[in-house]
Amino acid sequence: MRIVIGGMNHESNTFNPIITGEEDFVVFYGNEILSKSASPSHSITGIIKTLTEAGCSLVPTVLARAVPNGVVSSVFYQRIKAEFLRRVEEALKQGPIDGVCLALHGSMKVENLGCAEGDLLTAIRELLPSVPLTVALDMHATITPELLACANGFVGYKTAPHVDCQETGAHAARMLLESLKTGKKLYTAYRRIPMLIAGEKSESESEPMSTLIEACRAVEQKPEIRAASFLLGFPWADDEHNAVSALVTSLDAPEPAEQCAEQLAAAFWTRREHFTFRAEHYDSARSIETAYQAVLEQKQRPVFISDSGDNPTAGAAGDATDVLEQIMLTMDTADRLPTPLLYSGFYDAPAAAACVNTGEGATLDITLGGNWDILNGKQIPMRVEVKKIVRSYGAYHSDLVLVSHRNLLITITSKHIGFGDESLLPALGVKAEAHCLVVVKLGYLEPCFRKIAARAIMATSKGCSNELLETIPYQKVRRPLYPLDN
Repeated sequence: MRIVIGGMNHESNTFNPIITGEEDFVVFYGNEILSKSASPSHSITGIIKTLTEAGCSLVPTVLARAVPNGVVSSVFYQRIKAEFLRRVEEALKQGPIDGVCLALHGSMKVENLGCAEGDLLTAIRELLPSVPLTVALDMHATITPELLACANGFVGYKTAPHVDCQETGAHAARMLLESLKTGKKLYTAYRRIPMLIAGEKSESESEPMSTLIEACRAVEQKPEIRAASFLLGFPWADDEHNAVSALVTSLDAPEPAEQCAEQLAAAFWTRREHFTFRAEHYDSARSIETAYQAVLEQKQRPVFISDSGDNPTAGAAGDATDVLEQIMLTMDTADRLPTPLLYSGFYDAPAAAACVNTGEGATLDITLGGNWDILNGKQIPMRVEVKKIVRSYGAYHSDLVLVSHRNLLITITSKHIGFGDESLLPALGVKAEAHCLVVVKLGYLEPCFRKIAARAIMATSKGCSNELLETIPYQKVRRPLYPLDN
């Protein structure tokens, strides 16, 4: 069997003014997907492994990934789409294609277009109108009519933070293989649930999400059902299709799929008021005050503060300064901390470049923040000493800079990358556990931080990933929508 594989993974925050372009993506072409893209944190890995073990001949096309950011450049997307389709056309010249299995996010938006996944699948269907097509999706996918019309089977991540990506890809591949081997068609039932949830209210280990995910797993044990998923939409995308959804894929059994989707949607809606933040949470000023008290009076350490409103892994700009401004207002207290306050970090290409140009050990004046998110960020002047420089770090080849200002240590990146990467701070020679107070631009803490945190506080800070959805000025979402409309 010849199976087309590929994918696009980007979570697009429509409130972020940055246009995500070619320089922000890592793109694998053709056989590079098979040789270079493997990682447990990506669903394509499970797709490749499962189909290869089944003896399939893979037709690798294009795989594009980027850290969540603003909407994607139309020019870049159209080029990637054209290359994807060209490779499918070339494969068709060599023989029949039996199926398609893709690793998609589900909330990738393109400037002047909208949903990238629906557009790509529509174009694929023009070339391959009748072959089975399955998709592995992120839990925060937004389901559109185009996706439903073009794909036969869907399965989404069941964990947040997402630690089952490879398993989800394998699940999508198994569904495709079973359809091909039996000749039976996959059928997907869909129910829209008129609500949105802030990501930090939907951790899969917390209630009510844990019980709801178990309900999906129970449905998947039914003889006719092949996958059951809750897709939560992406709350920081102002889009008419944005909402939670229940998807159930069956093998040649529409009625059971419809019944299960209805039951799952009803169960989710019933629990809508039970979604709450797992971490203690305050506005930025009170978060800083509470953390100081925890360290100086209660001797807790390390205490973590999540700068959740400016979380790059939720597509925020990474240069909002709400929390930093509160720290600067309280520097006399920060100076009394027994170890430097560690802040990771800021996406600020000009500041990073200035530090790289002057070199380690240099002292210079910079401004930090406020280059992109000027609604929630200001360019904060500060005199810093450059402690450490790392060039071309990670998959996106970002420069990393560690600077000090009084009793602060701050990481600065030259590219828009996430600060939940467990290798980032060690690359700069920093151990988070050695600092009494750590501020990180995240929502829920990633496992590498959670396991060492004596206390975790979430700052409901101002930024493009504002966790207080009721305060976001949506214009396009379909109303009524909970919690915007009680």
